[in-house]
Amino acid sequence: MLNRINKFGTIIAFILISFYACDEIDAPYRDKDNAAAVAGVNYIDESNVSIDGDTFSFPIDNSIPPKKVLAEDYTGTLCGNCPYAGEKLNDTIKPGYGDRLVVISVHSGFFANPCPAGFACPPSRPAGALETDFRTSIGNDWDVLFGNSNAGNPNGLIDRMDYPSSHIKAPAVWAAKVQERSQLAATFGLRILRSYDASSKKLKVAVQSRAIGNQTGSYKMQVVLTEDSIIDWQYWYPPVSPAADPHFLHRSVLRSGVNSTFGEEISAGGFSNGDLVLKGYNATIDPSWKEKNVRVVAFIFNAITYEVKQVEEISLMP
Repeated sequence: MLNRINKFGTIIAFILISFYACDEIDAPYRDKDNAAAVAGVNYIDESNVSIDGDTFSFPIDNSIPPKKVLAEDYTGTLCGNCPYAGEKLNDTIKPGYGDRLVVISVHSGFFANPCPAGFACPPSRPAGALETDFRTSIGNDWDVLFGNSNAGNPNGLIDRMDYPSSHIKAPAVWAAKVQERSQLAATFGLRILRSYDASSKKLKVAVQSRAIGNQTGSYKMQVVLTEDSIIDWQYWYPPVSPAADPHFLHRSVLRSGVNSTFGEEISAGGFSNGDLVLKGYNATIDPSWKEKNVRVVAFIFNAITYEVKQVEEISLMP
């Protein structure tokens, strides 16, 4: 009889322990288990994160944002036809969308290999011309995966749609594809907060995503830095003369990644409506970059198809 009572008491105790253990619910934000992955980042809850002692807080926002579009222009300073495509994207297409179209110019491939060693380096050029190297390790890795330079520049990606068979888009279809993507309903909202110390060149970035409706599949978040309005050499094919232009305006040039080359997983099993993901990062700005022209770009994409679901951009300086 005593043995039965002891067993019964053990069962009751186990049930009570399990009940109270399940009753303690962690804050409903993703990646809590990996919160220590970035040094100095401490996640407080789904809307607040401390980065090296500075707290970034996102107020509640249940509004439905527009779908923003990411256009990636794969280019190079030695690509004589690329300036025409870049001007079309930045001067003709983008003004019609404003901040709903985010542009990244990715210098990669043999046309981006600068003089004097560059494969496409013109035999006659002014001293020092076309020697700036705008390539980045992240841009090179993107180019290897997507194959843009092998397809022949200029070309690009619009929301990385149609991967892996027909994702590389010629400039002639950029306007139509941007319009097509801009008409989609947003499936995510993205918000970026940042602080920057000009003396130390240290940047702190917080990014919050919110699922709009239930979303199936696996998703990643990518954060990069770009620099706009860089005046430097660019090679143009005729009718531009001289072909080597020292005053070319390079737009939205990819400068570096803030997280890994192909982002980091934020969900392996989809989202329920309203689910939040909060990420915090540290970065250092290169002293040679013009701070007023540097931008933080964040985007969410499907981890399998690479299709970009939402993108957001914010200037480094207020």
